[in-house]
Amino acid sequence: MTTSPDPTLPHSIPRTALLLGLGGLLPFVGLAVAMIAAPDLPGVGPRTLHMALVTYSALIASFLGGVRWGNALCVPEQQTREFIIAVLPSLVAWLALATPRPYDLMMLIGIFLALGVSDVGLVLSGGAPRWYGKLRVVLTAIVTLSLLAALLAQP
Repeated sequence: MTTSPDPTLPHSIPRTALLLGLGGLLPFVGLAVAMIAAPDLPGVGPRTLHMALVTYSALIASFLGGVRWGNALCVPEQQTREFIIAVLPSLVAWLALATPRPYDLMMLIGIFLALGVSDVGLVLSGGAPRWYGKLRVVLTAIVTLSLLAALLAQP
């Protein structure tokens, strides 16, 4: 019999957050693998795979900024700093969408690394539960490795 993490404990990753977080990795990993293993899929060229990965990355970076915006609403004493942190991922990701490859992937790798470090800092300062830091480290590592693999697969 397996036991599920207890979401009431600060170090247990809630099952729903874990499953949704891991599910959100599927486009990152799948598109990176497709770019490496089958860059000329019938009906889908390398440019389409690249744009799908960059677009999804920009959306997720914006989502993570939204997490910080929500956090800013709960910590009035740090709202200015948190609001700035919340908006930067969307702006940089938007710029990445307009940046030629491979620099777009480099920008996105930088965004995700910065967000990962920032979110771990949020946890260490007591602004988020410990499980969130654990989850973000795992997700950030896989996202970053997927983007790096896609970058190295560039022609």
